[in-house]
Amino acid sequence: MDLDSKKDAKRLKQIMITDDEWDLIADLTEVLSTFADATEDLGGSKYVTNSMRTPMLMEIIKTVTTDLANNQDSDEEEDDAFENNDAEEGQDSTQNSKINEPINTFGLLDKVKSKLYKNIKKYYPTLFTESLIPSILDPRFKKLDFAPEAQKIETKRHLQELFNNEKMNYQNNQAASSTQSTTQSKSSKKRKTLMARLSKANVVVINEIEEYLQLPEIALDSNPLMWWREKKESFPILSGFAQKHLAVSATSTASERLFSDAGNLLTNKRTRMKLKLFKKIMFLERNSTNFNTIHPVN
Repeated sequence: MDLDSKKDAKRLKQIMITDDEWDLIADLTEVLSTFADATEDLGGSKYVTNSMRTPMLMEIIKTVTTDLANNQDSDEEEDDAFENNDAEEGQDSTQNSKINEPINTFGLLDKVKSKLYKNIKKYYPTLFTESLIPSILDPRFKKLDFAPEAQKIETKRHLQELFNNEKMNYQNNQAASSTQSTTQSKSSKKRKTLMARLSKANVVVINEIEEYLQLPEIALDSNPLMWWREKKESFPILSGFAQKHLAVSATSTASERLFSDAGNLLTNKRTRMKLKLFKKIMFLERNSTNFNTIHPVN
């Protein structure tokens, strides 16, 4: 081996990642993967995401919570959780990034977690009751196991208030439609068959919220909208109210994808494309996975 190769081997040995650094990388990957999972799961557009937002946030907070992070809860002077605070040590940034010197990994994982924790608390300082309404209306998370007990009680109370308002609107609409149907039936009254007279009306739950909360939770891979559709006869008011909240997307990722596809289609060289053709192409772009072919089958 020549002299240059020996120098390169010696330098390579100096800059090799140590075992402690590998352990730190593995721990950081585990922590940061929760953020990646939340970004991917909440960015979906073909399943319910609004009710998953708060449970995932609480799970991330649990992951990054340390004793150091708890001690920083009372510190309100720092504006930026990721601000560089090494200036007081009198070291230049180039001196701190010497590639030949191994990094002191002791306590570094907790330091990263505490900064992540503080930044999350900066944007989500408290757990609001309103943000828990979609979760309690989702039969997968309705027990709110991720929330404090006091927050659970407050959320149930707030849900009851919202339900009472929805119930009044529902009864008013039912009364109006009943009056209209009675008027129409007088003009065209039909005779009921014998089987129609023997048929029984569907049983409607009197206290929908209490009955709903007593039911067991469903699996995480289940579709809550399909569950509410199947339970519509038993929960006529609560099912419609739940669908309103669960239909909201947790992020704007879906709409951003749509605008991105539209921008890729309607470029500077395609400004004369007709609106009708543009709509058809966008429809095929967004729904192509639902069809085997766009051509007519003989």
